[in-house]
Amino acid sequence: MHQKSLRAIAALAALSVLAACSDARLEKINLGMSKEQVATAMGDAPHRSLGYLTQGKNWDVQLYARTSVEATDSVLWRKMSPVIFIDDKAVGWGWSWWGNRAAKEKIEMPPS
Repeated sequence: MHQKSLRAIAALAALSVLAACSDARLEKINLGMSKEQVATAMGDAPHRSLGYLTQGKNWDVQLYARTSVEATDSVLWRKMSPVIFIDDKAVGWGWSWWGNRAAKEKIEMPPS
């Protein structure tokens, strides 16, 4: 019985960590959305943007701060939500998606 309680507590703790890292605004994004549509869905302009060219594709990674910040504020990479574009169309979002895809494309990820 004690092990079941510990497992339940561990599961709840894991869910809390995941919830803290998630950004509900990402649920408003659909594949193929333009940068302007994504900015509208996110409710703000991206805080930072990264560009990569690999295998003839221009990748544009826009990072959105999860809380309201000034453009000059410093925000840790992993405290932002990435939305990834190719040819100005959204192709994916979130660290899990970007981490998997960046590994396949051999693109270096921002530090944790």
